[in-house]
Amino acid sequence: MTTFRRAVMALVALVLITPAAAPAAPRPPAAGCAGLQDRMRMALGGAAWAHVGELRAVGTVTTAGLHGSARLDADVVNGRWAQRYRVPVMGSLANVDDGTTTWAQDGSGGVHAYDASFARGIAVTDAYLARRGYAASGDRAAFACAGTRTEDGRSVVVVHVTPTGGRPAELAFDAQTALLASARVRLPYTVRITHYDDYRTVGELVLPFAIHTATENEPENGETITVARYDVLRAADARDFARPVPTDVAGMRGNAGTTTVPLALEGRQLLVWATLDGHAPMPFIFDTGGHSILTAEAAKRLGYHVVGAGVSGGAGSGTISEGYTTVRTLRIGDAELRDQPFFVIPYPYSFYERGRRTPLAGILGLEIFERFAARIDYASLRLTLTPLASFHYHGTTAPLHIVFEEDAPLVEAAADDKPGLFMIDTGNAGTLVLYGSYLRRNGFFARYPAGVAAIGSGTGGTNTGTMQTLRRFTIGGHVLRDQLTYFTSMKSGSFASTFDVGNAGYQVLSRFVPTFDYAHEALYLDQSPHARPIPVNRAGLRAFKEKPSAFGVVAVRPGSAAAAAGIRPGDAIVAVDGVPAPAVSGADLFDRTCGPAGTQLSLRVVRAGAERTVVLVLR
Repeated sequence: MTTFRRAVMALVALVLITPAAAPAAPRPPAAGCAGLQDRMRMALGGAAWAHVGELRAVGTVTTAGLHGSARLDADVVNGRWAQRYRVPVMGSLANVDDGTTTWAQDGSGGVHAYDASFARGIAVTDAYLARRGYAASGDRAAFACAGTRTEDGRSVVVVHVTPTGGRPAELAFDAQTALLASARVRLPYTVRITHYDDYRTVGELVLPFAIHTATENEPENGETITVARYDVLRAADARDFARPVPTDVAGMRGNAGTTTVPLALEGRQLLVWATLDGHAPMPFIFDTGGHSILTAEAAKRLGYHVVGAGVSGGAGSGTISEGYTTVRTLRIGDAELRDQPFFVIPYPYSFYERGRRTPLAGILGLEIFERFAARIDYASLRLTLTPLASFHYHGTTAPLHIVFEEDAPLVEAAADDKPGLFMIDTGNAGTLVLYGSYLRRNGFFARYPAGVAAIGSGTGGTNTGTMQTLRRFTIGGHVLRDQLTYFTSMKSGSFASTFDVGNAGYQVLSRFVPTFDYAHEALYLDQSPHARPIPVNRAGLRAFKEKPSAFGVVAVRPGSAAAAAGIRPGDAIVAVDGVPAPAVSGADLFDRTCGPAGTQLSLRVVRAGAERTVVLVLR
């Protein structure tokens, strides 16, 4: 999901003086890279930087159609940096690198580390940008000129740089001024692009007053910083780079030490009921891979005022628009969060419909896990929440170490003994997923046959791949054999990641009683003595309820029960076992396709205006 992401810029220095007008452009240098680093140093202020320890920028930020305040700090000696925004409705947001760890504070006030190996590499590169390593004499980064190109109507000199221990970056410098025009850094499934403009003199330094950062896949969520004033400090203040302090917005009603509430599984999707601002409890997907989200339909029904215009991505190939609102109280049992920003997303009807029952209200994710240890018992369908500050694990299972690239937990696991970091995703209602770059790197496509084509769905739309039977999946010392697994080679969305290698959801987690402890970055997988059988779609049919009156068939597996009954993509199912479609949810239909082999499933099907009844015999 969309969050406040690291977007380190060449943090601008500010002094308590009125900035002068932009300096006159120097005489155009010779084309290419000859003497480029010397020209960079002189363009930025040359020897004046020897007396600078920290730069502090104060100004405004515009993001997703909202406007707020911004403060940027950079330790120009050691590369520590901090970004702090305060945006109405979105809340107070911060990313801080203390020199060892990068910390993220989302609008809910919760804090967690970005400490996966890829994130640590990005932090090294961001520190390089913060201390302007590209203009430092004797810097040990790999630095190679790639020639010139035209960017935004001007000629730029392109440099490829890789700081020691960091991730590669592509830097573009104005061919005339030698000032940094843009920086591109590849993230696991997109590219972060930062543009620098409106350079002015501040004392003896030359700094950008306009900085715009966005990613290629979600340009609508770009952040534009407009600097109002600059401070220049001779020495860095360590307090500016300290880990953010979580806000005091979480608690337990009635001084309860813990709370246990029922869960539901509908079509393998894990649901929990929550109360917002005293309204009747509503069902939410409980999702380690998600955030606090309301559907647009639920926000309207509850009377929430929605502002902003961002986008959100996920497992789908595209994005979906989003707005923002504030929920004063969120309660799950006795656990409570106050003054919480929520994303508001106009999910399609197929996402939130539950037949005649209360529609799905949205998703609850990171913001809960940052405050409470969560124990999920899939067999008894119970969720236990305990404040992280008082939680102690009392079992005997050794913890798996959780790390974060962004906001979803990752742990080490292995498919066929090929290790990698897997997202642990309670919002994944389906099979184990393996990503294309990992599959190609480890020769899976050569070792496994073509497989059966499949279509998945997620935020941002559909994703495609093939279903396989993986011989072995190992996690936390547990070996799961012959796992139905989704091989996908998506080019966009979270399933296109080049860093984490797969996604483990219901099929894996339901074998255990998982306990998430974000305070200690620990996941405990206690073996479940009463694990539920994994439901298998025996009809070979995939259909979405795009409107109340019918399910639209989107895929039929060759040789399946649905194919034998003559069902085709594009057909509309208007009744299931004699029950009209408005009273049947998508989860209900899925559950009926997962009955025992030999079960008969009666469907009323419409094609080209003609209606007929077909009977599937589940295989």
